[in-house]
Amino acid sequence: MKLFTLSARKLVVLTACVMCSGLASAHGVDDHSGDPAYARYYHQAVNWGGCPPSLFTDGSTIQCALVTVPVDWADPSQGDITIGISRPLNPAPYSRLLLVNAGGPDNSSASQAEMLEQLQPQVEVDHLVVGVDLRGITDGLGTQVSCDYAQRSGAENFMDGDSRNPTVESVRAQQNWWSRSIGPCLQQHATFLKSITTPNHARDLNLVRAVLGFPRADLFGVSSGSSLMAYATRMFPDRFERVVLDSNMNWLHLDWQRQALSRMSMDQLNVRQAFIPFIARHDDQFHMGTTPPQVMTTFQRIYQATSQHRMGSVTPDQALGSLDGTGMWVFWDLLVSPSLSAMSQALDGDPAHIANAEQMAAMTFADLRSQSSFNPMSDVLQCNDSGSTDPRSTAQKIADVRTYWAIGASTVVDKCQHWPWQPALDRRLESRTSVQALMVQNEFDPSTPYSEALKDRLANGPAARMVLVNNATTHGAMFDDNACITNAEFAYLNSGVMPVRDVVCQAKPMHSFAMQDAVTYEYGYPAMGWWLPPPPNIHQVSWLLVP
Repeated sequence: MKLFTLSARKLVVLTACVMCSGLASAHGVDDHSGDPAYARYYHQAVNWGGCPPSLFTDGSTIQCALVTVPVDWADPSQGDITIGISRPLNPAPYSRLLLVNAGGPDNSSASQAEMLEQLQPQVEVDHLVVGVDLRGITDGLGTQVSCDYAQRSGAENFMDGDSRNPTVESVRAQQNWWSRSIGPCLQQHATFLKSITTPNHARDLNLVRAVLGFPRADLFGVSSGSSLMAYATRMFPDRFERVVLDSNMNWLHLDWQRQALSRMSMDQLNVRQAFIPFIARHDDQFHMGTTPPQVMTTFQRIYQATSQHRMGSVTPDQALGSLDGTGMWVFWDLLVSPSLSAMSQALDGDPAHIANAEQMAAMTFADLRSQSSFNPMSDVLQCNDSGSTDPRSTAQKIADVRTYWAIGASTVVDKCQHWPWQPALDRRLESRTSVQALMVQNEFDPSTPYSEALKDRLANGPAARMVLVNNATTHGAMFDDNACITNAEFAYLNSGVMPVRDVVCQAKPMHSFAMQDAVTYEYGYPAMGWWLPPPPNIHQVSWLLVP
């Protein structure tokens, strides 16, 4: 075999080109901290005050503040925006900083940080825990925008409240409606919306670290927050040290649309194999039957009743929307069980039962027909980052919606079609860097599938370790009190001790606040010790729904 070699001179030149490319070096990208044009950002004061209530918590045990960041990190003359941050009201003694992002990507990190402190108080051992909101989010503080939906034609497949039965014509109508909605929005708020990218979020995160007076910080990212924290540590490896990624997206090659496709099939499998049997085991809460076929029959009756407008204003999308909360057990008592139970009771036609179902449906899932405006942040982030990558034809999208009816309709419209800006993610940075992190992953996570997290782990090599929770069927390991997980997490966060090899923990039986199972529910491959099993088989067609 012929060997190719470089002369010493060529090697020096090549190395210099790589180091000076502006993309990344051993010390990461330039964070502009030494540039006088950015001095006012790095030297700003932080004024702490009260926090608004949010999705998970009431904000009573934290303080919040606004941090000013440049709307365009490449050109600070473009103006300023603000992002929200939080800290504990009475922090314990600390010497380290832990920055938390809640994912979503439209979730309040203040709320998430507060909940993390309540569920896992050991996170405050030697750490100041600070939640950092993404720019532009709805459920938090900081600069936001609102855009108007375009006038609806009536041909869109959600206009009858049932997105699960699209036609070619209705998909085209909905795609056109979205384009007419997002187009003027992008024009009106172009400078701000173009700035909503993962690289800019990572720069904001690094600025918060500096403003709070820490030379380095640790990171904790949940769900889509895993992709942000992974990218941040690629950009600033000398600024971020101990990184915990809980419920991992495929951050190896972050692609929002393809991530949604992997979620679609895993979510359907989880609903069929885990949650419908769970409902059957808790008929006293759901009132839908004591066996999986009975539960599915009841849900089919609910779906048909809403399709035929026999349940007041409750729509098929609202009935199916209740299942979108099944991925996180904290919602089971708050939304999923009350909503499905109310709809099940309303099948008797009693006006009082129908009124109760209408009230619960409105709380569980927003009816697009009644919404006049929207915050574009989440969609803009995804399109700015990775653009339009869904390879499916319209016919395949329609087939997938009918097969994967739980959330398949959310992938019908290509929200990045004809996007005006090029993808912001640096693929060379992704390919040239590794992510030093402790990954925490539930095996049957329906929202950030294990199949994608396993790609991260295997391709990232010895830089990462995974704590896999065998048989765990929900999203967000931080929400559960599993000693095996927390022992590994906090040995790393608090003491810097990374597991020597991957760790497999065993899940507790499925449970919520009010519902407890006696046994675990297995539908994948057995796992134990340190061996990471292959992902579950997602190619199992579920029961189909017939309107």
